[in-house]
Amino acid sequence: MKIPFIARVLFGVSSLPLIGASGGLLAATVSATDPLVQVEGRTAVVSEGVRRVGFPGVAFRLKVETAALAMRCRASNANLYIDVEVDGGEAQRLKLAAGEQAISLFSGAAGTHEVVVTRRNESWQGTIEVLGFEAAEGRFLAPAPLPERKLLFIGDSVTCGEATDIRAGDPADGPHTACGRLAYGKVLARKLGAQCHLVSYGGRGIIRDWQGIRDTANAPVFYERALPDEATPLWDHASYVPDGIGIALGTNDFNQGVPDQNEFVNAYVELVRKVRRDAPDAFIVLIDSPIVNDSPDKGPRQSVLRHYLDEVVRRVGSPRVVHARGGHYPGRPENAHPIAHEHVAIAGELEPVFRAGLSW
Repeated sequence: MKIPFIARVLFGVSSLPLIGASGGLLAATVSATDPLVQVEGRTAVVSEGVRRVGFPGVAFRLKVETAALAMRCRASNANLYIDVEVDGGEAQRLKLAAGEQAISLFSGAAGTHEVVVTRRNESWQGTIEVLGFEAAEGRFLAPAPLPERKLLFIGDSVTCGEATDIRAGDPADGPHTACGRLAYGKVLARKLGAQCHLVSYGGRGIIRDWQGIRDTANAPVFYERALPDEATPLWDHASYVPDGIGIALGTNDFNQGVPDQNEFVNAYVELVRKVRRDAPDAFIVLIDSPIVNDSPDKGPRQSVLRHYLDEVVRRVGSPRVVHARGGHYPGRPENAHPIAHEHVAIAGELEPVFRAGLSW
């Protein structure tokens, strides 16, 4: 049953009681670490009952019998957004306030509802601490299990879903345009009936970031983390062993010019070996950059990157590691990142590769 969607920030101080749709106090609460709250994506438990979220596309799934549901959270700044889906309806974009708050996820008809709350933002745009969920005069039920199939995508801002969500009347650029839910990895996972973790960070690469900085948490570093900007805790790789892995890196390494082949290839090979250490049976796809291309002013960068990726595959020497060539997607004049329909096209290019390699 579809219900009317009404969302608002209810208050900013967690010690105040939250008032439900009928005017009574909320009757049922669960913390973010409760087994009735299903989590898809990397998070870190930072205190009792609290999960901190830094990577894009992390989703919290709940099944609840109520007329109203709220999420209590803390946002590190006022530029953070979530998507809320109720009973399979259209996702609603909600902006969080800085600091602690309770935000209404829906208010409408009483009944049993399935709710998905997804972090939209890129990794560098801040963190969200989810404290828990509160249902008005209702109860929480066990959600349906997540799919057994598991995918992991390691990448940069494209993998994050930067600038995917472009809407009439919005400013052309800003954190409101980022949406991990619309990123190609998530799109592909829905096509394949799989879970999906996005372990990605805008502006980062294999050996250097978009400015050419090497001494930062590039992909080999943030791959190990539960939170992209925090050295601890490390991610427990045994807790999520993917069947298929996509690695889409190189855009930022090539931003300041073509990197040295030996340095780039050696570092990429080491990352692939690290990933295979944690998921030895996984099918791994090295994905072309949809942004890097050959041009008269910048030279044959796409061709060089493709050559480097082919060399990585040759060096690894496994039929379970392949290079998938894809198209160039120009995004918009204001922003070169692919937009939503281009991510759908990227997922379409990758789908037969993953289906063949995974026998799905």
